[in-house]
Amino acid sequence: MIPVVRAEFLKLRTTQVWLWMLALAVIAGSLIVVGGLASDSVHTPRDVPDVFANANGTLLTAFVLGVLGITTEFRHQTITTTLLQTPSRWAVVAAKLFTYALVGLLYAAACAAVQLAIAVPWLSAKRIDFTLSDPDVGRAVFGPLLLFALFALIGIGVGALIRNQIVALVSGLVFILVINNIIPAIPVVKNSYAYTPAGAVTEILFPAHESTPGDVHLIGSGGGVLVLLAWALIPALIGAGYSMNRDIT
Repeated sequence: MIPVVRAEFLKLRTTQVWLWMLALAVIAGSLIVVGGLASDSVHTPRDVPDVFANANGTLLTAFVLGVLGITTEFRHQTITTTLLQTPSRWAVVAAKLFTYALVGLLYAAACAAVQLAIAVPWLSAKRIDFTLSDPDVGRAVFGPLLLFALFALIGIGVGALIRNQIVALVSGLVFILVINNIIPAIPVVKNSYAYTPAGAVTEILFPAHESTPGDVHLIGSGGGVLVLLAWALIPALIGAGYSMNRDIT
């Protein structure tokens, strides 16, 4: 397994897509934090967690990177060489899951470092004291370390299941950005929001006392992690067991 993981890192490192996605995540997250700090909504330490939590839109970069990590192989037919070197398609998917989860973790660490570098002196200038040991601040700042890894896994799962790059990206982004956000507005199905990726992100990043879209009852941060794991691993298992076992040409 270790040689397969090394090969996945080599594939990623020899392209520029990881660097562009990292730059996008860092810049977008920083701009969101700057916008939050510059607004009139941050007056007390209680307002600080939302400044960081609202930057969760950058999770899409990890999702896109995960989708590209597997669908690009089918698009350019490098999957043929990959499977000649590693005939076990389960091993290939497992190696991609591990590799991109780690990359997602590194993305999150870079984003958190830059956001803290911006926020700490800014909040100090506004005479707002906060500490990372505060549970709400901690989950907003460090929660993305887990979320970036999980969203990269979701991308791998969706890519393994669908294989077509354009279809995987468009369907995944439409679901995350559009369908997820209208579910709480539909009375019949709004309670299912807690079991969607968007609901899980809310459960993990935002304080429990905050109101939720549609006043949906959420299942807690631990439940949110399990929900995202299910969204990642179920498509990956189906993809490895069925989709990837179809003809690759």
